[in-house]
Amino acid sequence: MNTWHIEPSLLDRYAEGRVPASAAASIEAHLLGCAGCRAVLAPAADADRLEAIWRGVTERVDAPRPTPVEWILLRLGIGDGTARLVASAPSLTVSWLTSVMLALGFALLAADSGPRGALVFLALAPILPVAGVAAAYGREVDPTYDVGLAAPYSTFRLLLLRSSAVLVSTLLLAGLAALLLPVAPWVATAWLLPSLALTGATLAASTRMDAAWAAGGVVVFWLSAVFSAYRSSGAPYAAFGMSGQLLCAGVLMFSLALLAARHHNSPLDLRRIP
Repeated sequence: MNTWHIEPSLLDRYAEGRVPASAAASIEAHLLGCAGCRAVLAPAADADRLEAIWRGVTERVDAPRPTPVEWILLRLGIGDGTARLVASAPSLTVSWLTSVMLALGFALLAADSGPRGALVFLALAPILPVAGVAAAYGREVDPTYDVGLAAPYSTFRLLLLRSSAVLVSTLLLAGLAALLLPVAPWVATAWLLPSLALTGATLAASTRMDAAWAAGGVVVFWLSAVFSAYRSSGAPYAAFGMSGQLLCAGVLMFSLALLAARHHNSPLDLRRIP
């Protein structure tokens, strides 16, 4: 038990922050075990300052740790709320990105077998961002879907931001994998424009139907076109030549124009989209 107590004048100076750090540490150690001194100190403490300190401690302890994607978005200058809404997309989780890397890894192994194996990579790379867009927003796939609806935030803008983040992350992974393809440089980059075109087409179709159905239709059409071109010409990269690239560019421009026109004429409300 304590047999001594701190002088009231010293407690007043401590409450005002006018004692050295070493003396403050001794005072705090005594206050932990002395209810009498704590009672004397309480009226001198700044209640508003204590409340602010406690509120800051509580917020720091209770705040969720940012995911790797959220951390990157914050470093890029995106606001806390937007970064959290974007990073909560199922297709931006570590497990999803790991799955993308595994798929690209298997496609690279297939590419070592020759031109037909490289065709597997070229056909797969453009549909990975499409799958990511399909999983970026929707009642069935997004665990934060109801939170997004309740938030005072444009759902159309949220979908575009999530889709952009998914597209960038997937293209970076696919681009790194493409550097390892045992093919000519033009072949190693032939998947890039189709990726943009298929993603744009998926977004445009998602304004009229469920994103999963839109993505599924785009993927089926893409794979059918790639392998039909191969079977009819006998050339593995027939769908990725100049005519194919021009067609993809046209699809991309049309999809972007359709998105802009629909949003300008009648702002899209994705709350109505299943």
